[in-house]
Amino acid sequence: MSLQQILVVLAYSAKPYWWLIALAMLALAVAFTLGSIRRGSIKRPAYAIAAAAGLTAALIAPALTHSSLSYVVTPTDWLALVGIGVSTAFYTLLLLWPLLRRES
Repeated sequence: MSLQQILVVLAYSAKPYWWLIALAMLALAVAFTLGSIRRGSIKRPAYAIAAAAGLTAALIAPALTHSSLSYVVTPTDWLALVGIGVSTAFYTLLLLWPLLRRES
C-alpha cells in the first residue's frame, strides 16, 4: 500500500469529524485572541487541569469505542491510550495558556 493510498484512507476516515477539528481550531483561535492582551507566565493550575483532562480522556476513550480497559492488553493499545491522553493534555494546555496568564 502506497503512502498516497494510506492518506486517502485516513482522509475518508476523518471526513465525518472535520467539523469537530474545525471547532477545536476555532476554540484555540478564540482563546489566543482573548488572551493576547495578557503577558507573562502561565499560572500553575493550568498544568493540573491539563493533566486531569488528559487522564480523563485516556480513561474514557475505551468506553467511547464500546470497549473497556480490560481489552487494552497489547503495547499498541497502551501506546494509543497514552497518545490520546498526552495529546488531550497538550491541547488543553494550549487552550488554557493564553487565558490563564499572570499579569506582569
